[in-house]
Amino acid sequence: MKFDEEYYKEVIKKYSYNPLLFNKIDFQLPGISKNEMQLMWLCSYHSLKNRKVNCENTLFTTGIGLSGVPHMGTISQIIRAIKLQRGGNKVQIVLGDIDAYTGRHISWTQTQHLKEKYRNFILKLGFNSQTGILRAQSDKSVFLTQAKIAGYFKDEIADESEEDLHDLYVKDNKVESKMTFNRKYSLSLMCADFIEPLLMDNFTNIVVFLGLDEHKYVRASKQVMDLMKQEFKVLDSKKIYALYSPLIRGFNGFPKMSKSFTESSLSIQNTPFEIEHKIMNKKEDEMPLQLNVNYQLMKGLMDISEEKAKQVHSDYKNQNVGWIVDKEELLKRVIEIRDMWYE
Repeated sequence: MKFDEEYYKEVIKKYSYNPLLFNKIDFQLPGISKNEMQLMWLCSYHSLKNRKVNCENTLFTTGIGLSGVPHMGTISQIIRAIKLQRGGNKVQIVLGDIDAYTGRHISWTQTQHLKEKYRNFILKLGFNSQTGILRAQSDKSVFLTQAKIAGYFKDEIADESEEDLHDLYVKDNKVESKMTFNRKYSLSLMCADFIEPLLMDNFTNIVVFLGLDEHKYVRASKQVMDLMKQEFKVLDSKKIYALYSPLIRGFNGFPKMSKSFTESSLSIQNTPFEIEHKIMNKKEDEMPLQLNVNYQLMKGLMDISEEKAKQVHSDYKNQNVGWIVDKEELLKRVIEIRDMWYE
């Protein structure tokens, strides 16, 4: 499976998304130009084009799984959050400690250890918890919202909310194959994380930003919220939008980097030597540029301008010394990020 533009088109077709609502990135946000947006995200659900994003009533939110230490794909999502925040947008990062416990069989002690490690790491990367929201699922009582949506979270909504890589996780015993109570609980809590700011915190719009393979979570949340509007009239004027990033391809034949499969990723646990070996390995250079892991990491972890992206494209096409320099710059950035985790 390749998480690229063809995958994006297939998602629209398979789930009957309205192409007028499921859009390519053709707009800008406060503090982020259209070209920068296109480097950071692949497509959006409900276009924000021609809509004035009021920073006071719009919340951008994402969730981070705590099934293990972060890999560079996870970190690229954190960096997107920081860029959104520095542009003047209100941003929330939710640490999924309860999801890891109920849905991924991670011990409670381990989830709480990872929660604090992630919290400190995200702050070191540059997230401002004074102007933004950095919380774990266990930090704030979203459980009242979860109780309110329980009557609307139908079995078919849960069944249709599996990640596109669900079968891969099941095959390696990372998650339960059937829609058990634990999995349904995790999914409904995720919906509560998205709906709570609209129901309880006076936000008018919420923009969820995730990897494209997680689009079903947003779809489920919107389905639940539409059903809730019959009872909770405050939701009538509220909107759920989404920004979907391309997935960073995994090493060793994996379709994406995953904390559940350590061999798939470039992670915090890799030594500088291992990081150098993966980044400088010429085997990756046989891939088309858009599927090259190093190029995907450059876009996700570094401040790349449109001009720099064009230069990298030329370097890669010609396989010249410039491409080696590009990879060395990436190597330096990845090791810098890795070291922050251990400070």
